[in-house]
Amino acid sequence: MKQKTLKEKIRESMASWKTLLRFYRKVKLPWGWLLVVFLLSFGVKEVQAQLVPYSTAIQTGAIEEGGFLVGYIVMSVMYAITEAVQGGINELCGAKTLKNVRHTVWGKLIRLPMSVFNKEDPQRFVSRVTQDTTGAYAAVACVIQLWSIIYGIYTAFIKMYRVYDELALIMLTGIPMTILASWICGKMQYTMERITNSAFAAITNFFGERLPNLLHIKTSSMEDEEYAKGVAANNEKYKADIRRLNRFVFQSPIGTLATYINQIILLVVASVMVRNGSMKMGQMINLYNYYLLFMANSFMITAVWQSLKMSHGACSTIAKLAEIEDEKLDGALEVPRESQDITFEKVSFSYSEEQTVLKDISFVIPEGKVTAIVGENGSGKSTIIKLLERFEIPTAGRIQLGAEDMKDLNLAQWRDQVGYLFQGNQVVKGSIRENICYGLERECSDEEILKAAEQACALEFIQAKEEGLDTQVSQFDSKLSGGELQRLAIARIILKKPQYLIMDEATSGIDVVSEAEVLEGLTNMMEGKTVIMVSHDMNLIKKADHIVVLNDGVIEASGDYDHVTHNSVLFNQLVTV
Repeated sequence: MKQKTLKEKIRESMASWKTLLRFYRKVKLPWGWLLVVFLLSFGVKEVQAQLVPYSTAIQTGAIEEGGFLVGYIVMSVMYAITEAVQGGINELCGAKTLKNVRHTVWGKLIRLPMSVFNKEDPQRFVSRVTQDTTGAYAAVACVIQLWSIIYGIYTAFIKMYRVYDELALIMLTGIPMTILASWICGKMQYTMERITNSAFAAITNFFGERLPNLLHIKTSSMEDEEYAKGVAANNEKYKADIRRLNRFVFQSPIGTLATYINQIILLVVASVMVRNGSMKMGQMINLYNYYLLFMANSFMITAVWQSLKMSHGACSTIAKLAEIEDEKLDGALEVPRESQDITFEKVSFSYSEEQTVLKDISFVIPEGKVTAIVGENGSGKSTIIKLLERFEIPTAGRIQLGAEDMKDLNLAQWRDQVGYLFQGNQVVKGSIRENICYGLERECSDEEILKAAEQACALEFIQAKEEGLDTQVSQFDSKLSGGELQRLAIARIILKKPQYLIMDEATSGIDVVSEAEVLEGLTNMMEGKTVIMVSHDMNLIKKADHIVVLNDGVIEASGDYDHVTHNSVLFNQLVTV
């Protein structure tokens, strides 16, 4: 692999910072409270400087001077109060910012095109909301803190300069060394955060997938194998932690090196001056105390830069996600109220350059008819469904609804006109009533809901539940069987009253007893609609008015049952299986 040049690395780094800044523009920050934190930060630095003469007086035994005790108590209390209030409001700003960042990230994730999630396991995005966002406020706090640190450095230097100007100027030589140490530590912190967050996302993905599937694991007697995989996933996280620690070990020595070097220079020079009589011991101690304050603030630049790079590393992924264009729901053209033919015209689609799924296919889905799309696994059936739902867009060719290109149609209206029934659970945590009405903009009476449930062959088992429509269900803790959950989804579509119905293996995985009732519900639902279904169920396929046979991404035959039987070798093989 070609190594990046320094110029390329700098350009990439600048682009990354610009991405992060654009991300913060999208987040609602608590500006009023941040201003208070900003002002109080300056107050803390000012009181710190005012306390130095009192420390010198204690060290030189000059505490008997008039007003010392009162002044020391007043300044100490003022410092404690200012620092406590500033710290408390800073924590409040952090909590508010974290809440708003999570709102922004969740809002972005839920509006992204499905193509983004098709490229990466959706489980990985959980940590983007829960973990990556936790470092977002650090960058804001760092900017505020940086200004107060500069003020603290300036104040301490002026005080040093008044004590002994030449030696104070010598101490300025420590600033470049401190900045260099800050830059090195910041680069290490950025890498550490990237390592930590990537490892956290990977282990979250693993356990987030396995734990909901414990039933499948246990019934397959795969406990030992899955335990081993869990150990391997945990070991990968441990390796990432070690890589992080290897960098962390060197941060403190690098960061404090400048402080020790400057401290040695100061003490050597000052001790010589004291010995030759050009500086008094009291001056030296006072100068040393201001120096400690000066270097403490200088060293904080390292800490601030580290925190800033930590925030940069933590937020780099979510900042890039925020750059992706939202799914465009509003289109120039309204979806026709009457059902229309859907035409695929020389459509091709590829997930990558190496993976072409559909190859220049053309066929028609007639309006008001039932069209079945059949083929072997991997032939492109599900990809056609994704194109129809506009989860993906064709690589070439176009899909028309009537005379209009579907990409120009209002996507929100189109999805409102489509009922989508797919394989697997289609429930959200809530009651049966909430699940049947999920996605409906209008209010539905219990009478309407029960009527839809009856048409879906779901009424009997709903009424058999003690809590009826108020029975709680969820994807991971459902009181209903797979067939019953599928019938709830059918009832939802019946209530929705769409013009188009897309079914992707709607009866797959359902037991024989439930299948008959699901098929009856489907039959009730399909009446009078334009139906597109992907299925291996010949009972459903034989009811289709139109059949499209896909073979390795191309159309082998299309037409009614008799036509494809006589013209498709693959279809005959599927029928006899």
